[in-house]
Amino acid sequence: MTNTNDTANDIRIDPIHVNPHVHKLLAKHHSIAVIWSTDDVRGVRPHLTEEQAWEVLQQVGDIHDAEWGICWTTLETVADDMFPAAQNDGGSHED
Repeated sequence: MTNTNDTANDIRIDPIHVNPHVHKLLAKHHSIAVIWSTDDVRGVRPHLTEEQAWEVLQQVGDIHDAEWGICWTTLETVADDMFPAAQNDGGSHED
């Protein structure tokens, strides 16, 4: 029996590499995009959960500046502002 309370966030599908599909679609419109994922966020801040990494990406998308773009430092800075390491490791952060 199907659970009628399922939401889009509850559904998990096998990961696919969307980059080639997105780039092909954009090329038809003579457009480009750089794609960042939660894997990128968790690569620089592994203490974050998947949901926290997604929140960081959403915030980065909301505040990015086209003059500066998005880089690894952007992900690190936003992640640190939103989810300080001490918050996730019980305060054992060394200075």
